[in-house]
Parts: sequence; structure tokens; C-alpha cells
Amino acid sequence: MAKYVAFMFKIHQPVRLKPFTAFNLSNYVKYGLEDMYDHPLNRDVFIRASRKCYIPATRIVVEEAGNTGFKATFSVSGVWVEAALRYCRDAIDLLRKAVDAGCCFTAQTYYHNVSPMFQSLDEMAEQIDMNRRMVEDVFNVKPEVADTTEFIYNNDIGLKLWSMGFKAAVTEGAERILKWRSPNYIYQSCSSNLKIFTRNYRLSDDVAFRFSNRLWDQYPLTADKYAYWIAKSPGDLVFIAVDYETFGEHQWPETGIMDFLRYLPRKLRENGVEALTLTEAIDLLRPVDTIDVPPQHTLSWADAEKDLTAWIGSPLQAKALQIYEYLEPYVKAMGNPYLKHWRYMGVSDNFYYISSKHGSSGEVHMYFSPFKRDVDAYTSFTSWLTLFYREVIEKYVEGIAEYAWRVNLPKNLSYKLNNTEARSLNDLYQIIKSHSGKASQHLIDGNIQKWIREVFLWSDLASSIDDEVRRNTDKAAEAALKTLEKFKASFVA
Repeated sequence: MAKYVAFMFKIHQPVRLKPFTAFNLSNYVKYGLEDMYDHPLNRDVFIRASRKCYIPATRIVVEEAGNTGFKATFSVSGVWVEAALRYCRDAIDLLRKAVDAGCCFTAQTYYHNVSPMFQSLDEMAEQIDMNRRMVEDVFNVKPEVADTTEFIYNNDIGLKLWSMGFKAAVTEGAERILKWRSPNYIYQSCSSNLKIFTRNYRLSDDVAFRFSNRLWDQYPLTADKYAYWIAKSPGDLVFIAVDYETFGEHQWPETGIMDFLRYLPRKLRENGVEALTLTEAIDLLRPVDTIDVPPQHTLSWADAEKDLTAWIGSPLQAKALQIYEYLEPYVKAMGNPYLKHWRYMGVSDNFYYISSKHGSSGEVHMYFSPFKRDVDAYTSFTSWLTLFYREVIEKYVEGIAEYAWRVNLPKNLSYKLNNTEARSLNDLYQIIKSHSGKASQHLIDGNIQKWIREVFLWSDLASSIDDEVRRNTDKAAEAALKTLEKFKASFVA
């Protein structure tokens, strides 16, 4: 039977966009990008959640840490911390006290966004690193466990996290991956030495979704009953993870959820179960087996499917993600404020609202969505995204002589030549220099110039290379190199 339990509380609030209306559009035209966001609503929701959840729940955690040695692991998005520093610093102060009492933190994607679903995992890694540094700065804790958006995980993600220096990651204990095995053990990624915590979703959902359901055959769920279930669970470690807003926001205080949280640590101790942080569990327990999660079987903790369909399961969601992801190399070349706004817009909630699911999963989507229909969510989001898209491209083209040299393309937009890939203009220069014979034919055929024109949007450079190649067909590669050098020198100058 389980001797240990690990509780993880995920904390996030999105930076909500305004509904796309004629009035909001007119303000956007007047005041710019910042007016896309519904700041009054974001403030009101955060203050309400602080009053109902963040403040009272964290006080209980801190008190019970002192009374019973209770410990928990927190996962906070960077945008939540930004909002807390703006609207409710007490929430931050209490989490610091929780750290002093023995709690710890994971590192998740800073913007809690859809970057783990990209073809390249570089943006995901950047955001997790941003979040790790933020946690160190704000809470004086260095996370050793990574938590991607909504527990999204596959072998490639695991390998990336391991390369970043993390010791462990969290994901869903789904039967399609674990098969006959229990989630109540630590596993190891098949692609690295990364340890994997698999969430016991049944016991987690008993609190997150079923606690106040009077039709549930186990209602009411008491701390005594729940502690007994954990103690009688087979395995080494029961990993429970829920949205922190479960306590007081999703499950109202009137349901008894706060008393449940207060008495649970005492009942766990009475049943001989010790609460650990995930960081402690890494050192205490060893993996019992490996798990294999190919990209085509990517896990998440969302919906009954426990895959990516909560965000990209419908054609509308897939189209929204395609438009959004396309902008990545351009906003990164331009930097802030465009990069910051792009990351805010990629918050996973915006894609979650577009879901067209029905049944129990659809009901959860509708509970969180401010829109009545998926098409309304799609229309509003993509309207803002299209306006942002237009502004980004206009500003990029205006400064193309500077920005184009900073563009680093995803793999699917790279130029391939002799089994090598160019993902930037600097890469292109090196490839032409190293493979001048093969490159010459590509230049004579105009393929490289077409790539520059259509992907980098730099018609002047492409046309100049065209002109020089036509004048020097027998030395096409040399002519292209000189043209690239001339354009780069003018930028540097």
C-alpha cells in the first residue's frame, strides 16, 4: 500500500482578450495592441479568485505544514505571477511562506500556451526556462521538475526537458500508455534518464470534478474517506494534481472543500501516509519501469481523450494554431513588444474555447468558455489574431533589412540542399558557399530566390540575386554570395 502522496496545485489565469466587436475594434485602432485585452475582467477575476482560493487555500497549506508537516508542489504560470504582483501581492507572499514551510515549485511554460504542440519545441523550451528563472527570482526556489502546459508530454518533450537539466517531468497516468501498470509509481522516459510522475487522475478528479456532485455514489467526499483511499492504493507514491482554483473557485467554499483541504493532512498522517514534494520524491524513490510516449500518442490531462484534442481537435482549432504558429519566426526576429503580445495570444485557453466537443468533455469546455459556440470563439480569436498578423508583417517589412537576418525558421520552412538545411539567411550563405555547384543550379532555376521572396518576404534581395545570377550564370553561386554580403553589409552599416 502507498506510503507516500504528492499533491501538485497548478495555478494559472489567462490574459483574456476582449470579444471582437465593432466598439472594441475602434478602440484597438485608437490605442493599439494593448487594447486587445480585457484588463478590467482580468483584474476582477484575479481578485475574486484570490479572495476565494489563493489566499485562504494557501493559508491552510502553510498552517498544516506547521501542524502536520504537510507539503505540496506548486506550478505557477508566469502570467499568473505578473497578475498577482499587479493585483494581489498577498498571494505571492503566502506562496513564499509555503516555500519556507517546505513546499516546492515546478517549472511550466511561462505563458501556459500551446508551444508544446508546435513542430519545433524551441519555443516551449524558452518559455519553461523563462518560468524557471521567474520561480528562482520570485520564490527563491530552483525547480527540478518540469510541467508543460496541461501535462502535455511525449518522448521528444521528455528528451528536450532532460537536455535542459530537469530531473523529472509530470504527465497523465493514462491507461493507453501505462496499460496494465499503475500510475502510483515513478517511471523513466524511454528517451532519456528523465523521471516521470504519472498523475492518478481518478483520485485527482474525485476532488476536482466530483467533490460537490450529489449524484456521485461516493458523495460526500470527506477527508477521512479520501485519506483512506490514498492509503489503500497499491504502489509507492500517489500523485494527485488539480487546478488550485478547485479550492474555493470551481468548488465553492459552501461545498466544504476548504474544510476538506484543512483536515486532509491530519487524516493522511493518521493513515500512515506522508506527503512529499515532487523534488523530495525524485531522491527518495526509484523508477520501476520505462514509459514510451511517441509523438503520435502525446498525452495531456485534458478531457476524456487525454491527448491534444482539447486544443487542436477540430478543424477550426487546427486552423487557428496554424495561423498562430506561422508568426513565430517573425515576432522572434522583431522582439518585444510583438513577441510578448504573440505569447499572450497563444495562451492555451484561447484554443480551448474553440473546442467543438460534446458530452462530458464538452460541458467542461463550455463551463470555462465565455462564448456560447465554438465558431464564436474562433471568429473572435482569429479576428484579433488577423489584425495582429497584419501589424506584425507590416512592421517586419518596414524593417526587413534588419529583421530578415534575425529570422530563424522552423524545420518545415527550411531550404534543403544536399541533405543540409538552411533555416536562416546566414545558413543559406554557408550552404551556397559549401555546395556551390548544386546551389548554382538552384539559383539559375530561381528556387532559392523564390524561397527568399515567399518565406523571408524580401523581394528586393531576391530580385537582386536574380539580376546578378542572370549576368553571371557561369558563376551563379559566387554572384549570389556577393549579393548576400552586400545586403548584409548595408544592414550592419
